Parts: sequence; C-alpha cells; structure tokens
Amino acid sequence: MNPRKLRHKLEKVSKLLVVVQKHTPGVNCVVDEEKGESGHLVLDFAGTGMSRSKMNALGKDLESRDYTFTEKRSPWLGQTTYTGRADDKPTVVLTVPINIDRLAIDDQAPEKAFSFSDS
Repeated sequence: MNPRKLRHKLEKVSKLLVVVQKHTPGVNCVVDEEKGESGHLVLDFAGTGMSRSKMNALGKDLESRDYTFTEKRSPWLGQTTYTGRADDKPTVVLTVPINIDRLAIDDQAPEKAFSFSDS
C-alpha cells in the first residue's frame, strides 16, 4: 500500500479512536487496516472491567456519527459481536463476553440489526 493511502486509513482510524477513548479508555483495541475498504477497528471488552453502560454510550455516539450496527450472538465462542458500518469510515467490531454454552452449536446464527439507542 502506498504511503498516501495508508495515511488516509490511519487518519480515519485515529479519529475513531478519539471517540473510543472518550467513552471506554481501558478497552483493548486492534487495528486491521487490510480488512475492508477503510480497515477494521476491533474493540475487545473481555477482561476490561468496563460496564455495559459505557459500551452503550460508545455505541450511541457512533450511531450519531452514521454507524449502523448488527448483532451476532455466538454462545459456542462465548461472545456477542456488534459490527458497526458507515460509508467511507472504518468498520467497528465490538466483542463482548457472554456465558459459554458448548452445547449451543448453531453455525447458522443470523446477524440481526441492532441499535444502542433502543437498548
């Protein structure tokens, strides 16, 4: 990737990280600039001690910035994944731990639309 394209991707991610730091400064973050058109920002809430209300505040703030979210529950993995997408912005992936249920093998668990404003 040429320096200009990489710089633009990183600038978009850094703007997003300012919002993340405002609401959830202790969350674990990983940037994957190769995924998608504008990259992915993965936020892992496992073991951070963050409250659900802080994650909801972050989700509401991102929704006000044109992000729309989908929710996918994966009891087999012990996590719920919220994927936020917006035009010409990095994709945000929030992973939250849930109880592991190794008997709930459901490979066809559908993604469904989710709104932090409604929760």
